Amino acid sequence: MKRKNDNTQYIGKFLKKDYINFKDGLFELLDDYKRKSERLDKIIKQSDKMQLRLLEANEQLDEYKNNLEKKVEEEIKKREEKEKMLIEQSKFAAMGEMIDAIAHQWAQPLGILNLKLSMLDFDFQSSKIDEEYIKEFQEKATDIIEHMNTTLNEFRTFFRPNKEQKYFNVKEMIEKVFLFVKDEFIKFKIHTKLEILDDFELMGIENEFKHIILNIINNSKDAFVEKNLENREIFIKVYEENDEKIIEISDNAGGIDKNIINDIFKANFTTKKDKGSGIGLYMSYQIAKKNNTELTAKNIENGALFTLKKR
Repeated sequence: MKRKNDNTQYIGKFLKKDYINFKDGLFELLDDYKRKSERLDKIIKQSDKMQLRLLEANEQLDEYKNNLEKKVEEEIKKREEKEKMLIEQSKFAAMGEMIDAIAHQWAQPLGILNLKLSMLDFDFQSSKIDEEYIKEFQEKATDIIEHMNTTLNEFRTFFRPNKEQKYFNVKEMIEKVFLFVKDEFIKFKIHTKLEILDDFELMGIENEFKHIILNIINNSKDAFVEKNLENREIFIKVYEENDEKIIEISDNAGGIDKNIINDIFKANFTTKKDKGSGIGLYMSYQIAKKNNTELTAKNIENGALFTLKKR
């Protein structure tokens, strides 16, 4: 009986000890759960805060992006308006030069026509007028008027807006430009030479290429006059090399100051002080670029060389 009681007491102690261990383990598990739960709550709260911050950052980023797009659109619009304004300025500047050139182009034939009309009365009084005289007079007067009409048509074509790209002959295009400046260059004793090594056509807007050539050779003319040089020559060479169609325009006007040669194609940059607008070469560069043509400038012996390259 005593043995049975001892066993009962031993089992009771064991169960009590096991219960205490179980209880302690349970409380420890509950404490651990509580700690982890609190930590999880903190993580969730921090995550919520981070998500909130992320949402706010995304909203700010969207707003910044929208503002940036608006600013970019505004800047593009401003730049386009500036380009249009510069093109208009360039056209007006060229128009003034063209009107002056027309006056020079027409001065000589009008003078000859006026002289012939003045001689008409004298020849009539001298009884020199007959059918052959009238025929010869009519032919010469018609030639003079046709020359004036051709000149006028060339100038009119130059200013006619034409955005259609098509093939045109480079030699003929340059000869038309020389016609624009013929009398002006005679007045300033400027000699021009055109060397065609390869006679080819270019794809583009012919009037815009005329504008480029005209701007460059007018710059040469201004340099000759400003420096008061005596020997004045402009040489244009046309050739093909490595699948590139090349137009070289050179002069012996002393070249471009090395301190500014890298800036000559920038907008509003001019070396002519109060006389220049600084848009001639800038517009030439932009026109060339638009026509997929490279325009460069460098100094050579006694002058400058402008090169147009198109593949």
